[in-house]
Formats: sequence, C-alpha cells, structure tokens
Amino acid sequence: MALRSAPAAPAQPAKAKLVGAKFSADGKLLRPVDYRSWRFVSAGLGMSYGPAAQAAALTGHVMFDNVFVQPEAYEAFLRDRVWPEGTMFVLELRGSETQRAPNNRGYLQTDLHGIEVSVKDSARFKNRWAYFDFGMDAASATPMPESACFACHKAHAAVDMTFVQFYPTLQKRAAH
Repeated sequence: MALRSAPAAPAQPAKAKLVGAKFSADGKLLRPVDYRSWRFVSAGLGMSYGPAAQAAALTGHVMFDNVFVQPEAYEAFLRDRVWPEGTMFVLELRGSETQRAPNNRGYLQTDLHGIEVSVKDSARFKNRWAYFDFGMDAASATPMPESACFACHKAHAAVDMTFVQFYPTLQKRAAH
C-alpha cells in the first residue's frame, strides 16, 4: 500500500495587474473604447478640474463630468480599500443645458466635450499614476505634465490619488 502525501497547500493568488490600459509602441495611451460599460462612480456639475472643464469655465459654460472605473478595479477597491495596479478611470466631460421642453428648471447633459483618463501603473510611471487628455476625439495621448492633474490629485485626493470624496458609493468604504 502506497503512502499518500498530504495535499499541497493552495498557493495564494498573486495580486495580478488589471488588464485594460493599452499603449502604442511609442508609449501613448490608446483611448478606451468600452468605458461606458464600466462602473459609473459619480457625476458632477460645474466641477472645474481638468483642462476641458477649466477652459469651459472661463467662458461661463457649466460642464457635467461623469466618472467611470473598470468593474474589476471597483470590486478590488471595495475588498482591499486600495486601487489595484492597472486601474483606469475615465472622466467624461459633457455640456449642459437647461430649459429644454418639457424641462423647466433642471440641467441635462448634452454633447461630449472631452475625455480624460488616469492610469495606475507603478512599473510604467515613476509616481504610480499618470493623467491623459484625449480632448474630443484623439485616438491616443501622452501623460500630462505632473504640474497639471497630478499635482492636484497629490494635494487633494482622498485615497490613493483618487477623489473618492466625490464618489458617493465609495465614500464610506474609503473612510474605514
């Protein structure tokens, strides 16, 4: 009768980097095409961060911003309270309008004014996160200078370079 060895302990799964950000051969981030199927985390009206929103604010135009994050990153954040490597956020900027019948008072979203993306990738970016401005329709983008979005996120982000303080579904989770 052969002796059976004890089963090996299951290996702990490695914290894998999320797949999502795609880069061109010359290092430019390719514009995400499926972000509207990601987790919607917030919308703001008149938030003036980011290049497109700041430009609109100078003309008196009030913009909506919609924030999306990959579903896997959202679930990982709920579980671990940190954004995993490979996390991508998309900030979609849209115009606003009021008094379009039958609406009498409220604001509604209109045309697209720009797409901005943040990516967490410690292997690629010396400060873990980088921010990209795709404008209206650019297919790829290079990181914005650290003096722009990065500096604001570093100074004001609630958790891991992100504005979780503006994401109602994540505020309580981030505080614990």
